[in-house]
Amino acid sequence: MTAALAVRRVRVPFRVPFETAAGTWSARDSLLVELRADAGARGVGEAVVDGDATTGGLTAQLQLLMDGPGDGVPEALRHAFAAGVGGALMDLAPGPPEVAGALRHGVRVNATVGAVDTDEAVEAAAAAIDAGFGTIKLKAGGRESTSALRDRLLAVRAAAGPAIALRLDVNGTWDPEDAASRLRALEPVGLQYVEQPLAVGARGATAILRTRVAVPIAADEAVTSPAVAEALVRSGAADVLVVKPARVGGPAAVAEIALMAGAHGVPVVVSTLFETGIGLAAAIACAVSLPEVEGWPAVERAHGLATADILEDDLLVEPLVIEGGRVRAPFGPGCSALGVTLDEAAVTRFLVDRP
Repeated sequence: MTAALAVRRVRVPFRVPFETAAGTWSARDSLLVELRADAGARGVGEAVVDGDATTGGLTAQLQLLMDGPGDGVPEALRHAFAAGVGGALMDLAPGPPEVAGALRHGVRVNATVGAVDTDEAVEAAAAAIDAGFGTIKLKAGGRESTSALRDRLLAVRAAAGPAIALRLDVNGTWDPEDAASRLRALEPVGLQYVEQPLAVGARGATAILRTRVAVPIAADEAVTSPAVAEALVRSGAADVLVVKPARVGGPAAVAEIALMAGAHGVPVVVSTLFETGIGLAAAIACAVSLPEVEGWPAVERAHGLATADILEDDLLVEPLVIEGGRVRAPFGPGCSALGVTLDEAAVTRFLVDRP
């Protein structure tokens, strides 16, 4: 039984601003949700939040959900809080032996290259490959022309060789009218898939786009809940679902989505909203438990979980271990069930609204 709930707000800056087609990230705001069991064990989860919201207001809304139905709490916050509480519960109690073993082995991950110029993209891709990554995700620039994007990706492909999987993340910024021509122009790149080429609400247009191009399409920002994920799959709007636990409602929601999608032959890739190591540890646990899908075994999928270094600090005593294109928790002395230990000094450093 859990006996206590404690909440702290942190804001961890990015090492450098991270540019995507949808905008630039400069910091990650989170609530660290702590649960304590009657016997004294502690579990910590992470709920990503809007940087403009007040800590007191967020804590009050979380308590509303813990105490009852939480009427009036926006859906996005419900999902973020569910992710924080769900992660804390996973951190509090060890899972089945097979999950614990898989956590120690970790999962494959992709490297991420921002919307940088061609030379920088090639250099970053080469460094990722040297570090053992077999999958690289490149970000599209918000004002990048089709020809410039094609040239950049072809340069990365030439440097990477045919064995490296390349993904493109568009963050929902392309128009339906020109998305098909853009993707046809990119076919020589041999993309594994393109993430969210159209806006979140363009489900029907995305389903049509899938019939017009050879590049597989992944839904990312559009995947906001199990119900929405099922609608995407049933409408034929996705070849792959990129599922962020913080967005859909935490570990239980990820499992529900993965089972549904797997039953329809649609694989799930787990990603994040640039959480600290606390949220990443829970996301790794989600990724190690995905069901099999014919044509793309779960153990071969690379997930978007190698993002801790984007932040100034991951809030862990020992960082997540990234080697050979895989990420795993360190499982150091005195660690939690998810294999991590919270760095209290770092939490204090990045606290927001100190008492």
